[in-house]
Amino acid sequence: MQELQNSPREPLLRALLEKRRRYHAFHPSTWAADLGLILDKEYKPVPPDEWQIKMLDSPSNRICLNIHRQGGKSAMSSLICLHKAMFKPRSLSLIIAPALRQSLENFKKIQEYINLLPEAPEFHEFTKLSMQFENGSRILCLPGGNEGRTIRGFSRPDVIVEDEAAQCSDELFDAILPMMTTRPECKFILCSSPFGQRGHFYKIYTEARGWEKYQLTAYDNPRISKEFLDEMRELRGPYVFAQEYECQFVASDTQLISHEMILKSYNSAIPIIEI
Repeated sequence: MQELQNSPREPLLRALLEKRRRYHAFHPSTWAADLGLILDKEYKPVPPDEWQIKMLDSPSNRICLNIHRQGGKSAMSSLICLHKAMFKPRSLSLIIAPALRQSLENFKKIQEYINLLPEAPEFHEFTKLSMQFENGSRILCLPGGNEGRTIRGFSRPDVIVEDEAAQCSDELFDAILPMMTTRPECKFILCSSPFGQRGHFYKIYTEARGWEKYQLTAYDNPRISKEFLDEMRELRGPYVFAQEYECQFVASDTQLISHEMILKSYNSAIPIIEI
């Protein structure tokens, strides 16, 4: 910025920077790419993948990410929270997971993104559990527990991320929903790999309308080798592997009749006989 001062081109350059900033406000994927926030395993900036561009820039307020283990779903949802905090003053983003350790991992990702910014934002508060930006925006990480008692009391959030959603209880999900009563346009992101044919994550991904749904298996990820996947299949077994790497909602390996088989047995054409 010092190079701009006292330069005859200063007004033009400032106008171009402002135009780019306005563009970034509506295109998070371009913002992340221009600032080099997405890194490969060698910690070198890389452009976002196609699904990441679509998800980051999506205008949808309901997003369900069925992504394989370590596939980047938490990283992308954390980017959404940081982008919202920086471009919408006084916004509120909540990161919720069954346990504090899980939500803290997302929080650490946000801190890593902040460290990569060319100009770090100013903060009024910065702790292990929350950050309040100078523009009034807040990002909080919350342990949801089994019943969601620890998250009650928050209202009008702009972004809610429910991480490991397949392992979050339906009681926790029910505790989240009232937060959006007076802000239904809140961006609600469910991210997880499958965990059986049960719970709200399974039902939303397989049945719910009005949700933008993404699936990425480990075989669709060019950064994961077939040799590694073959090893994991052997070590984890077909049941766990199908869920964590192939994004399949499979019945428990101890379940005699799967949920899918039960659904196939329904036949509405058969009349009900009342006795």
